[in-house]
Amino acid sequence: MAEYSTGQANFAPPPQGYPPAQQQGYPPPQQQGYNGFPPQQQGYPPQQQQGYPPQQQQGYPSAPPQQQQGFPPQNGQQGYPPPQQQAPNPLMTDGDTPAVAQPQMQNQSIPGQVSTPRQEQQSEGQAWKPGQTSGENGPGYKWDNTPDSDADEDGPEKEDEGPTKPTEQFEAITGYENVEYDKECNIPPPVYVPPSEDTRPVENFSTPDSLSEDDVRQAILTFVDRHCCYGSKPAKEMRFSSITPSSALHYQLETYTEGRHTRRAHRPYIGGFVDGPHCGRAPAPWEIECQTTQMYQNQTQIKEVPHTSAIQTCFKCCGRGFLRCGRCYGRGTVRCGSCGGDGRRRVRVGDHYEQRSCFSCGGRGRKRCHRCGGDGRVTCHVCDGYRNLRHFIELVVKFTNHLSDYILEGTDMPDELIRDVSGQVIFEQSLPYVWPISHYPVQQINENSIRIVNAHRVAWPNERLLMQRQNLRSVPVSEVAYTWKDVNTRFWVYGFEHEVHAPDYPHQCCWGCNVL
Repeated sequence: MAEYSTGQANFAPPPQGYPPAQQQGYPPPQQQGYNGFPPQQQGYPPQQQQGYPPQQQQGYPSAPPQQQQGFPPQNGQQGYPPPQQQAPNPLMTDGDTPAVAQPQMQNQSIPGQVSTPRQEQQSEGQAWKPGQTSGENGPGYKWDNTPDSDADEDGPEKEDEGPTKPTEQFEAITGYENVEYDKECNIPPPVYVPPSEDTRPVENFSTPDSLSEDDVRQAILTFVDRHCCYGSKPAKEMRFSSITPSSALHYQLETYTEGRHTRRAHRPYIGGFVDGPHCGRAPAPWEIECQTTQMYQNQTQIKEVPHTSAIQTCFKCCGRGFLRCGRCYGRGTVRCGSCGGDGRRRVRVGDHYEQRSCFSCGGRGRKRCHRCGGDGRVTCHVCDGYRNLRHFIELVVKFTNHLSDYILEGTDMPDELIRDVSGQVIFEQSLPYVWPISHYPVQQINENSIRIVNAHRVAWPNERLLMQRQNLRSVPVSEVAYTWKDVNTRFWVYGFEHEVHAPDYPHQCCWGCNVL
């Protein structure tokens, strides 16, 4: 078999074979002077150009398919049959950009996918993009409800009215029959069996400390230094009449819970594998593993429920990939804001006025819409132009730390100040299920611990209890009575930080503050 060399590789003739050199339309290779097949034409047409009438002087945009190359018949007839014209695409609407016909995919449908003719025309994973149509030539798509006049250039944008959630029904999934888009479906946790009373730990309490007179003096001086307008003379000269130490008790219970609810969600489908019900049974909400990253911290984790995906046409754009522009309402142009659409402006020239062409719109009275670029369409914000959506069920896991406390403080100092300072921890317990304090010498602590623990056990029926932590702190509080000149009053020193609460301090404003 003869071979033709290009200088780099040898190419065998097509399987059908070439007619002998003496037949017309194929002069001997040495006379044509080509080393192999000519580019693009592949050496098929004869020199006489017989039989191939040019089709609108356009030629082939690319090499025609093998089954349409038209080898000359073996009986020696000259020329080639003209190529068959492609039938017009019935799916192409006015303004759609013509595209090269794509081969149809057979037996490759995605489970759960709703097929539409426009989806078959587009390749998988290809998003719609705005065209480059100029505003002078009009938009690239004709809308049925396009207004007759241009909108104002500075007018408000209004999105096309349409559905805000899918209207089509989804295949029922076992365990998720009540999941919807417009509301969250709370899932009760599995039943929890508390431990028996025999495993209750022993309660051990520590003894709190008190403040000395030197600690009190230093605390009031530090308090005055923090306030720029407070005078330091009373703090240095005051005489302490009495220092009454006491301890404020702060009981606190933290219950760390996990709540789960499901909802439907969607993402643009850009192609790939779809994990639908055909892949297996969807696990129940509490069967999906999810762990917190840090205990006693509020967290939210979102997970996709396996085997719940389904493909549907975008409900917002109906599978087109684009929406009508909300700025120009599909016209592609807006009324010029400089001339008001007149195309001319009144300009002062010397001592008189002249009508001149608007510099902003060039005298046309309209400008190309900057939002859609004159195309009249914008990419659908729901499907990002991909036309299809992958719907699935989403599991939202919320870890919440519930906190309750009780403060027992016997002085006139506000009780809420105790929360912001540290103290000595005299009892602490962390268990999946704690028991209330019942053996502390102060009965008010026992009663309120029982009240708070029992309230936490039934407060959140749709959440699973993960861990509980309770502690009892003793915060030192000293009530100090003092005398300075003719002032007899008191202040309080509290917490390990030695914070001071002195609402009646004598010099709270300096002379500059009084003048102002």
